[in-house]
Amino acid sequence: MSFKIGILICLIIMVFMACITYYLGKKLAHSLMKYIPVFSFISGAIFYYIKLHFISYKPNSYDGIYDMIVFIILIVVGSIALFETIIIDAVENSRFFGSSYKAVRKAIKLENVKKIFKLRMPSGILRKIRS
Repeated sequence: MSFKIGILICLIIMVFMACITYYLGKKLAHSLMKYIPVFSFISGAIFYYIKLHFISYKPNSYDGIYDMIVFIILIVVGSIALFETIIIDAVENSRFFGSSYKAVRKAIKLENVKKIFKLRMPSGILRKIRS
């Protein structure tokens, strides 16, 4: 398989994976939308990994070297996309947890805690104690 055909097949696989992830993200969970680049780059890297190990090359050709370069580029870009997605998830979750933490902290102020745990005695017992 030549290098040009390999690139074309890889792009078709990546677009197919992006369409599947988009469809699933639209139908099932919108959080999958963030993972579209990750899934597409990793599927391209898997294609090139399979191509490197299971498809033989012509002797004295540079196709193997080109495939290795493309494989490394796809792995690096896929890793960057994964880290970007993880950072986006962490920022969104920290906003959610930060706002809930602030609400809990606001609800449990020292004054409110004193009001909640203030002992209230019935008036009959208070009269007996005072007299």
